[in-house]
Amino acid sequence: MIRVLMIDSDRTFCERVSEEARLAGDIDIVAVLHDGREAVPKVRRSGAQLVLMELEPPGVDGFELLQRLCSEPPRPKIFVTAYASDESELARAVSLGAHYCIIKPFDIATLLRRMRQFAGSGPALLAAGEEARRREVLRVVAERLNRLGVPGHFKGYQYLLDAVLMVVYDRTLLHTVTKDLYPSIARRHNTSPERVERAIRNAVEVTMTRGNLEEIQRVFGYLVDSGKGKPSNSSFIGRLADQVCIEMRVS
Repeated sequence: MIRVLMIDSDRTFCERVSEEARLAGDIDIVAVLHDGREAVPKVRRSGAQLVLMELEPPGVDGFELLQRLCSEPPRPKIFVTAYASDESELARAVSLGAHYCIIKPFDIATLLRRMRQFAGSGPALLAAGEEARRREVLRVVAERLNRLGVPGHFKGYQYLLDAVLMVVYDRTLLHTVTKDLYPSIARRHNTSPERVERAIRNAVEVTMTRGNLEEIQRVFGYLVDSGKGKPSNSSFIGRLADQVCIEMRVS
């Protein structure tokens, strides 16, 4: 059994990892912290073999915490997650002792496989291949939004970009759009879930009336609401995610 301690302010993310670990049966989430202030003593008390921490946890400097965890006993393996794809920050995390760095959103099953690989010993790893793959998926999502004619200067464009990318990697988010998807995007952009929803709705409505009508009909077809003539936010996001998955063969 691999003992893992999590440090992450995103409660939904923590719940998902915990549930997947429980179902896997060989990974035990011994503690979940939503800020980093008690991390060092908690790691000691819990006997965690591996720490999964966000790069910038509330309450502490993430790099200082990382350095302490790597230099003071019991020196667990450290996995670092981040939203921003700042390679210099991730490289710095590796230089301070992180064993694995990965960009959110990502496939949790892949994360658990990496945990098993690093449960023994292993070299520091920056998830270059997976990050390259994520960048390619992001490029395809942006390309499809542009083809539809989603206005690139709208806030809703960036929120849609995030939403489709997240759903590509975690289809279950389509079932909890209001509870999980909008709040996750809101945290990334320092705004509210309600504003995220409104901005996406505005972007969708403008696209459906002023965008590339031929592409819209090809992509959405029967999903267009017969009364309003526009797909819902979740239908819009889900259909784009489906098409990206087909193109990229992301499962």
